[in-house]
Amino acid sequence: MINRRRIAVTLAGIAAFINLYAPQSLLPLLRDWIGNDAARAGLIVSAGTFGVAIAAPFAGLLADRFGRRRVIVIAAFLAVVPGLLAGLAPTPEALMLIRLVQGLCLPGIFAVTVAYIAEEWPAAEARAVTAVYVAGTIGGGFCGRLLSGVVAEFAGWRWAFASLALLQLALALLIRVWLPPGRDIPRLRGTPRTPLLPLLLRPGLRGAYATGFLMLFALVGGFTYITLHLSQAPYSLGPAALSTIFVVYLAGIVITPYSGRLLNAYGHAKVLVMAWAFGVTGLLLTLFPPLPVIGVGLCLFSLGLFIAQTATTSFVSESAGLQRGPAVGLYVTCYYLGGSAGGVIPAVVWHWAGWPGVVGLMCCAGGIAALIGWRSFRFPKDEPHPVEDAVPEVGGEA
Repeated sequence: MINRRRIAVTLAGIAAFINLYAPQSLLPLLRDWIGNDAARAGLIVSAGTFGVAIAAPFAGLLADRFGRRRVIVIAAFLAVVPGLLAGLAPTPEALMLIRLVQGLCLPGIFAVTVAYIAEEWPAAEARAVTAVYVAGTIGGGFCGRLLSGVVAEFAGWRWAFASLALLQLALALLIRVWLPPGRDIPRLRGTPRTPLLPLLLRPGLRGAYATGFLMLFALVGGFTYITLHLSQAPYSLGPAALSTIFVVYLAGIVITPYSGRLLNAYGHAKVLVMAWAFGVTGLLLTLFPPLPVIGVGLCLFSLGLFIAQTATTSFVSESAGLQRGPAVGLYVTCYYLGGSAGGVIPAVVWHWAGWPGVVGLMCCAGGIAALIGWRSFRFPKDEPHPVEDAVPEVGGEA
């Protein structure tokens, strides 16, 4: 039972992210379908992340009301429907709306799975299970991009969405069979809820929300517009070849778990700055023409941002104290709002200066995020930061 439960948690991580960023591999085809409009093509990616940002704060409330396992399973099945409809979308606007609905379903999987892990395993064991779950999220994001690109190369982007929906259905069925009912600790009636405004007024948390926004802004913007860059001459890569650039994400499965040691040694602020230094270095390497150098640059870029994500999310969970739940919910919302902006705003720079302009924009975002984190990642003097029972990362794959 324990092994199947761990497998089910891993599959939940895959199911949460296999669809979210898959259109990145399809952007050249979608841009041609839309009419050579990079901004509208980017909106197809951003619509999904915007849906996540809207729904994230409410996923926990639904789980409190209906039970964690039930919400995870229902959300996994619901995500299949917009996946199938995406392949039938008659217009770009319809596809954007479908992607928005799909994004609304996904927090019911990943946000609630994190709470399920924290409640079903002892603290020490939960950290190991969380690491497996995070590996599943990264693997899901990679597989979604790879599968969609390969299918689109031979059968078109509509069949790419359909294939992902069928895979999502298979994952939902396995989760339903293998994920056992949890303890589902209920919220007591009459328990006061934490106001959100005081959280926004705390400098440390406010800085974390800003850095989270800039983090996914850079990650989505970078990997969205690099596909457009590599689809043009002199590279002229097709969807299948473009999907292989996301192999660099797999390095995150190996490296990211070690970021906890860096946090223990250097603290959140220093690790954030070091992580962004890696990320910016990687971005600058993508300006060199050879494809292998671009691949190395993307690897450094993604690794840097995965480590930055670990530093930021752990800071939120450790510094929020008893307000951890709503604090993390606000962080998730800001994080995915940044991803929504990252699919659209760089389009203006793309039209003006191409990929070098996008790199410049992402580097500016990184510099601002590092400065904010360096100045604001401080624990309140009157509140201990409970590292021993800190909630694991929310989100996982970027």
